[in-house]
Amino acid sequence: MFIKKLFLKYPKQKKFLLALSGGVDSTVLLHQLLIYKKENNIKIRAIHINHNLYSHSIAAQKYCEYICKKHNIEIIIENIYIPKKNKYGIEGYARLKRLKIFKKYLLPKEILLQAHNLNDQCENLFLKLKRKSGIDGLSGIKFSSKYNTIKIVRPLISIQKKKIISWAKKKKIKWVEDESNKLIQYDRNFLRNKILLKIYKRWPEFLKNCIKSIKILEKDQKALNFFIKIFLKKNMFLDGSLSLINFSNLKLEAKYSVLKQWLKNKCGSVPTYKILNRVYQEIILNKNYHNKKIIFNNGEIRKFKEKIYYITPNSNIKNIIIYWNNIYKPLKLPENLGFLVSKKIFFQKKKSYKITFPSQNTLINIRFYIKKEYIFNNIKKKNNIKKIFQKNNIPPWLRNTIPLLFYNEQLISGIGIFNTNYIKKIDNEYIKILWINLIN
Repeated sequence: MFIKKLFLKYPKQKKFLLALSGGVDSTVLLHQLLIYKKENNIKIRAIHINHNLYSHSIAAQKYCEYICKKHNIEIIIENIYIPKKNKYGIEGYARLKRLKIFKKYLLPKEILLQAHNLNDQCENLFLKLKRKSGIDGLSGIKFSSKYNTIKIVRPLISIQKKKIISWAKKKKIKWVEDESNKLIQYDRNFLRNKILLKIYKRWPEFLKNCIKSIKILEKDQKALNFFIKIFLKKNMFLDGSLSLINFSNLKLEAKYSVLKQWLKNKCGSVPTYKILNRVYQEIILNKNYHNKKIIFNNGEIRKFKEKIYYITPNSNIKNIIIYWNNIYKPLKLPENLGFLVSKKIFFQKKKSYKITFPSQNTLINIRFYIKKEYIFNNIKKKNNIKKIFQKNNIPPWLRNTIPLLFYNEQLISGIGIFNTNYIKKIDNEYIKILWINLIN
């Protein structure tokens, strides 16, 4: 059985979604899962994605439907239509679309199974060399990995293609040959059919040696990640920003490695060297960084003082007004900004962050923007709001997410940041408002 490692590593896993193409690899994987299913309580579903590129696409889809119906396996059929002109190319566009489809259908506690084999590892190494990948890319396709919320496992990744075909023939298993595998205009097919066949023939041990090199690179990558993880743990804040104080003492190569892992942790995508170089030169070293940002993977890389941030911009909420009709109940804020919770307190001699209790019929409301450049306090001193935010180390892009408490049209407080010392003299009742959020 080729899939023994799958159940040794995940002995309690019961739900699997198999990416079924109809080719020999995924068909063999399905049959081995069916053998295991007879003696164990596991649930298998299949998903077939028709790329609609070639004449055999319909035959492959029908075969997948047939084999799943025969073995009483639920199958999902989805279609991809690839535009002739797109910035990712045919293979890149198809991969992104497949991941979106997998994410759509994957159930909670379900693992996605893909049928990559040992030969795919070697092909992948050559493709990564062509794309100028570093140690992370060259360390190969992992047995298990995670893409956003998708857990992906490849049970056949250590099995040679010829062994998979041999097992299929021995068990008299049919499959659909992918005609597009012969089209050498695709890089992988060119490698497979024109380059690697000659290499394997000249050096029979090349595949084994190739895999050994990949494993060595993988170990080196793990060691590097271990030290980077320690550095990030000591130099990251609760909001995910990275301190540049100790970062500046690292060697340039180490700086790029730290940036690479930090960005990968933040958004799930590995940045190219070009992106890393831009972040370092245009954001970190740039003294005029205040309005500078770099877009990466639908997010923004920014700098504020001695920290860099990876943020996902919120919608514009500066014109929103939320009325807090019952101050004793939590108030939900927009854009996943959390909740406001109030607590009534009485006058205390010791200094305490407190807000005057609203008088009857006061319209309590929350805003996120104020047009005035200053606020008044009880000693009639003008305070520039921008300077207050700067004093409290609030980055510019977060300032319009701070809940501003108003009584009617009177600004009372920037929750958790400042209050205007607006005081009623009729009693000593106050409220304390907590902002429960993800921003430190």
